[in-house]
This record gives sequence, structure tokens and C-alpha cells, in this order.
Amino acid sequence: MGLTIPTEEMDLCKSLSRAFWEALALTNDMYSWEKERDDAAKAGQMQVMNAIWILMREYSVTEAEAKELCKNKIKQSVAIGVEAVQKTKIDTSLSLELRKYTEAIMYSVSGNLVWSIYCPRYHPDRMFGEVELSKMAEVVATPIAIKSRVAVS
Repeated sequence: MGLTIPTEEMDLCKSLSRAFWEALALTNDMYSWEKERDDAAKAGQMQVMNAIWILMREYSVTEAEAKELCKNKIKQSVAIGVEAVQKTKIDTSLSLELRKYTEAIMYSVSGNLVWSIYCPRYHPDRMFGEVELSKMAEVVATPIAIKSRVAVS
């Protein structure tokens, strides 16, 4: 995005975006669970480094219950993050870069969710079509300077 967060705002930036990073990580764990569980089983591993596995062990719950706990934590994290964005957007004492970044990370949560729902990595029965592959090729072929200008405007 071509943003530079002022050094004096970095701790605040991390604090404001933490809830969204939690939601991103937990969403990934929700959608990667079956793949990671199956890969661990094939490798003869007893542990799966995934929030679902951790919740199952920590709370002695079923896989379905752990998924529900994870969904609830994602919802809580997103709600906390959205509230932070709403406050940050109107706080003109903060740099414009910090305000833009905080809002952008919020939108990353929905982008990550869509990716997780449709990506072939977690859904081997799904393949990207011509449209998706051509869009990915466009992004890869576009110089960073141009992408930055487009993303910020």
C-alpha cells in the first residue's frame, strides 16, 4: 500500500491490529484443520499444531465443539478489531498511514476468509479456473510501484 507507519505509532499499530491478526490465524486454522489433521495422521504424528487441536485438548471437547469455540473467538476478535477501526478512523491525532493500515487489515480478514473457503490447498476438489488464474498472473506481472498506487487510491 506504500504506507509508512511512524516509529512512534508502531506499538499502537500492533495493538490496534492484534485482534485482526488473531482472526486471520484462527480462520486459517479453521479451514486448514482437516488437511493438517490428515497430514499429521499420515506422518504418524500425535499432535497437530492447529487451534482446533489445541482447543480439543485444552477443553476436552469434540472436534465440532472446538470448531464452534474457534468460530466464536474469531467473531469476538473481529468485533474488537472493527470497534478499533471505527475509533481510529475518526482520530485525527493519528497518522493517516496508521488509519489506512488499520482499516486495510480489517478488509484482509474477509479476503482471507474467501481465500480459505475456495483455495485448492484446503479443498483439493476445487481448481482455479481461467479467470482466477489470469487475475493471479496480472498481479504477479504488475510492478510493485503500480500496485501500491492502485491500492492506496
